[in-house]
Amino acid sequence: MKYLKSSSIITVLMFCSLLYAQTEQIFFGQQKAIKSLSEQSGMSEADLDTYIQQRYGVPIHKLTQTQGASLITDFQNGSISKASNVSKPAVQKEVQLTAADKKALLTAASVLEIGMKKRFHFRDGSINEGEIANVDDEVVTLLTESGEFKIPKTEFLAETAEITNKKGEKFVGHVLSEDEEEFKIRTQYGDATIHKRNIEKMSRFHGGILDKKTEERKRFYIGEAVLLSVFLDPTATPLSPNTFYISGMSLGYGLTDRFMLTTKYASNFGGDLNLHPKMRFYHKKTADSERSLAFGLGFHRSYPVESILGKYSHGIKVKGDSTLNQFDSMDAKDVMKDNAKDPMYVEAYLVLTSSRINPSGRGKVGWNLGAKVTNAFANKDDFLKAEYSWDKKFKVPYRIWASLDYDLRKDLKFVASMWADNGYKTMDAGTAFRDYIGSDGSPALSIDSVTGEESLVDFDFGILYALNENFRIGVHFQQPFLDFYWEFFEF
Repeated sequence: MKYLKSSSIITVLMFCSLLYAQTEQIFFGQQKAIKSLSEQSGMSEADLDTYIQQRYGVPIHKLTQTQGASLITDFQNGSISKASNVSKPAVQKEVQLTAADKKALLTAASVLEIGMKKRFHFRDGSINEGEIANVDDEVVTLLTESGEFKIPKTEFLAETAEITNKKGEKFVGHVLSEDEEEFKIRTQYGDATIHKRNIEKMSRFHGGILDKKTEERKRFYIGEAVLLSVFLDPTATPLSPNTFYISGMSLGYGLTDRFMLTTKYASNFGGDLNLHPKMRFYHKKTADSERSLAFGLGFHRSYPVESILGKYSHGIKVKGDSTLNQFDSMDAKDVMKDNAKDPMYVEAYLVLTSSRINPSGRGKVGWNLGAKVTNAFANKDDFLKAEYSWDKKFKVPYRIWASLDYDLRKDLKFVASMWADNGYKTMDAGTAFRDYIGSDGSPALSIDSVTGEESLVDFDFGILYALNENFRIGVHFQQPFLDFYWEFFEF
């Protein structure tokens, strides 16, 4: 009797162990062994995913320990291989699956909680980015930019991930949330937060199907500010089509994805009607980089002589005197002929812009090279009174620049520039402000003061902060010191 009783106990224990193994989730070691054996048998990762999905109806990380052991045994005895007769019916079955069959195979989400914020995938193939506001018995309330949606739980696809960080740690579980910086994953041992910059390798599954867009592991975030210029220097990037913008000195409109027009609105009200077209004539873009070439022109029907004399005041001297006149106690009208007429002014520039994804996968880094010439000196001798003359060094007005922009965050850029410009002068913030508002006698909403110290080669740097996709402000350390850009209308 004792023997029978012991045998019964052992039988019950074995039966319970068997039941437990049939329901307990597969070991990590089993998953690793299955992937290794499938690779040795000639099956690709996609082949293995398809086979397991068709055989068990779940992805590999949702198998039970018993199912995992069965797969390992089948691989070891040669029952499963890419070239075997066992795998062929699976391939044929995949071809014969109807759209309804494939939809039925997708795994519904098992983790849906209030506060989950990420990109959600659904059975009908749609994708929405939003946040779960409420979860009832069978319905989920999802808030997105497009509105509020009531969606049945069964329509949400499970999103799972296998992430290996740079330390070699591996995390497997449901994706709870994702932003520009990190993932939050619920593993069977608890919730894990993984910073994207620490990810070495990642596989994502939607409804049990592998997402082959592996770059999603770092989801590049690009700065909100698309730069049409760095400080006062243009880039080769045009304004988006059918988009209008206004800044501290100009406003513009994008006509096509290659061509835009801007104008300096203050000059227009002063009688100097002007247009500044920019055309991008070369553009090459890949997944990781982008390069553009553009040329631009500027036409002013009646450019103020005071602006020309103010900008190049350091090039004016008293005849017979080798010392440049710095206009310490004078303004442009003191050296300008009374009958001097405002000339037609033309400028032309060429600029190359290049950008690429940062090696870290976070944002972009870009640079620009450009050169500009004008006809400001075409009739320069007609502007000055008889006792003044131009220094011989000022034969051609030019500006050559190189600039850099770097995404620190999605809403923050570091920008820097250096240049050679024979019309550039440094001035302090107070002088720049008086120059901008025109209280120094120069045209308003422009930088053309007669004061300042000559600086042929110089540099500047600062930051741009995007309050949203349409508005940004900038701070830097040379005139005009503050920038703003408002893209306030788009069809």
